[in-house]
Amino acid sequence: MSCLKPIGDGKSVPLRAYDQILKYITEDNMVGDKLPPETDLARQLCVSRTALREALQRLELEGYISRRRRVGTVVLAKRLNLDAGLEKLNSITQIIESAGMKPGTAFRKWRIEPANSLIARMLGIDIGDDVSVIERVRTADGISFCYDINFIPTIYVTEDEEPEIGESLLDYFSRKLGQINQAQAYLYPFTADATISKKLGVNVGHLLMLLEHTHYAPNGKKMWYSRTFHRSDIISFHIIRSL
Repeated sequence: MSCLKPIGDGKSVPLRAYDQILKYITEDNMVGDKLPPETDLARQLCVSRTALREALQRLELEGYISRRRRVGTVVLAKRLNLDAGLEKLNSITQIIESAGMKPGTAFRKWRIEPANSLIARMLGIDIGDDVSVIERVRTADGISFCYDINFIPTIYVTEDEEPEIGESLLDYFSRKLGQINQAQAYLYPFTADATISKKLGVNVGHLLMLLEHTHYAPNGKKMWYSRTFHRSDIISFHIIRSL
């Protein structure tokens, strides 16, 4: 690994160290690699260890690196240009492809379970009705950035159909049932717990965005409820507002 270029004359501030390190790990696509030890990195950047630690702390909070004792500083992600408007109902796959990236799925699990009171209310079904539960970790250019849990009544999909679904649930159901063009969405701040931190490779407490969707079938009935946890350092959402 080549050395980082010195920032300057020793008067550099933590922000300049942050910018330099972020540029380095982004341009060199260092996902999975380790940064040099703090002493060496501070020397290469010509900054104090105090300034360096402030820069590294910010990078860690934003999800770019992970610092662990006896492991070192590991690069978790590069800066991705994922941005989505909430006005249009797009699948995660469409969002990734529109950014010129390759969509993928790093983890997928299917099970059948009875609907609890929340799922029954969100889907307009009875408590105890069977629902298909699909958990996934989605990737963009190989980087895990969102974890979703999908609840769908078994009248709409069964485990036997899994090989046919592909990357996009929205595309699959639109092909099967007719165009899915309506969903109610809510966006909440969320901090990663132990389960989600493991799936997305971030620290517990990492800032996420939770997007909650209830999708409607072409006949107007509720048919799919999802909770998607997005890494806020990798994807952003916007709303276009006008009079």
